[in-house]
Amino acid sequence: MQWKNCNEWMPTDGFILEDAAMLVATSNTNKLVMAGPGSGKTELLAQRASFLLETNSCINPQKILAISFKKDAALNLKDRVEKRCGKELVSRFDSMTFDAFAKSLLDRFMNGLPTNIRPNKNYDIGQNSENNGGSILSFLAISKLATEIIRTNPMIKKSLQLTYSHIFLDEFQDTTSVQYELIKACFLDSKAVFTAVGDSKQRIMLWAGARKTVFDDYLSDFKATKDILLMNHRSAPRLVEIQKAMYANLNEKETDIHPSPKWDNQMGEAYLRFFDDEYAETDVLCNEIADLIKNGIKPSDICILVKQTVDAYSENIIKRLEISGIRARNETVYQDLLKEEIVKILALIFILTVPKSNPHAWRYINNFFCEIESLDENSKAEEFVRIENELSEMILTFSKNIDDITDVEIFNQNIDIILDKLSYDRLAAMFPEFKNKAYYLKIISDFKRLLWMEYLVSNDWKVAVDNFMGENSIPIMTIHKSKGLEYHSVFFIGLEDSAFWNFKNQPDEDKCTFFVALSRAKERVDFTFCSSRKTRFTDKQSNKKINELYEMLAKTGLVEEICH
Repeated sequence: MQWKNCNEWMPTDGFILEDAAMLVATSNTNKLVMAGPGSGKTELLAQRASFLLETNSCINPQKILAISFKKDAALNLKDRVEKRCGKELVSRFDSMTFDAFAKSLLDRFMNGLPTNIRPNKNYDIGQNSENNGGSILSFLAISKLATEIIRTNPMIKKSLQLTYSHIFLDEFQDTTSVQYELIKACFLDSKAVFTAVGDSKQRIMLWAGARKTVFDDYLSDFKATKDILLMNHRSAPRLVEIQKAMYANLNEKETDIHPSPKWDNQMGEAYLRFFDDEYAETDVLCNEIADLIKNGIKPSDICILVKQTVDAYSENIIKRLEISGIRARNETVYQDLLKEEIVKILALIFILTVPKSNPHAWRYINNFFCEIESLDENSKAEEFVRIENELSEMILTFSKNIDDITDVEIFNQNIDIILDKLSYDRLAAMFPEFKNKAYYLKIISDFKRLLWMEYLVSNDWKVAVDNFMGENSIPIMTIHKSKGLEYHSVFFIGLEDSAFWNFKNQPDEDKCTFFVALSRAKERVDFTFCSSRKTRFTDKQSNKKINELYEMLAKTGLVEEICH
């Protein structure tokens, strides 16, 4: 392969990195990148991977290890790198979650543990158990066991360090102490070059054990230097100004954030709406949403956020929107399911049954089938041709079969034919979480149930799949579930004391949560308050305990207050 010259390398796709980001992308030293919402953190990591691979700065055959917190973030990053570098180079880019990384170490090197703490080979994963006779392990326990393997087996540690020359750590502010200790055990004092990306303003996982001192610890332990990204590519200028008001409230020193020059300076809308009760709130918000859709905004580019308990806040809105012919749904039911790679593959197979060219879907599925059969650049050409022919035949047969589907049993049988072709054993080898067969079966069962429900409503497979994927509905979710996502318009329902019931004890974390909600919006954000709302705490609502959030919004002079 012809390597590019480091001095001549430029970002792909005509993407322009701000000066600080360009320095990070081409750096050969450990970095901590402080980057706020919309700053292009994922794109920075993708471009850095492109630089390292295309210039052979990550010297072949060494690899890059990218660790994210969410499965969809890990997949998204790998997809971006493949689009920029191609399939050959992306084979040297391993993108996974912290949990998947720890599990891969445990599963590969389990025999490196003393017999008294070695789990059963066919252990299951449970949420709250550290070790139940070795048969059920939590991810916390898996991380601790993986750390023990590395600490007590120098040859395994050396092998790992020879494999990975560069490490990416995304959403670094959410790293727990156990996860940080695993990274230190693996790579501290090695030659690996680190790029950690995070934002203290989005530190909303302290309740889940996020390490408060992780930035300072990393700067000290890994002798890293700090860089700051100052451009917000996502939000309109007026919304960026509101976000900046939160910086001082969160004791942030770096407040010179500025919007992308693509925006007109007057763009961005923000509203704080006051209602007597949730019924008036429902009427007004549904009318506002209907107007947005009439003006060309896709339902999937509008989001309704709540602090907690989606159903309690959204039930009336979902029913009211349905009367207007607008779909909205509790995204919690779908969000984790849609992150599963096997669900994406099954959905794309349905999409390919529609007589319309879809090269992206075809390429994605073809690559998946090649990967599951362990084909790589050393495989013979006829093997790739065989996969393509078998895939074409399978989709053609499936396309004919679904036209004859008359009941759910026939539908399930056709899905099972595809799964048999893929093979559970190969899927479990490819996705470690599927080694827990009960988990795998639940994923498949949920996919079948929800897609069939959509088909019963539409009687059209394309519409059913689009609806299942959320293409035609407004997502409703908690703020925690919205991290990393962006929407044209965001409606935050219930800026009330009862939603932030623990504000007095955790003001910084709740302020960060509020900041995350605010920063999801590209062009518009609406906050609502109801004097009367039925919650598990009370029917009468107040905003006295979180008044400083109201004061902060008011001081900007950019938020229009409306009493309905």
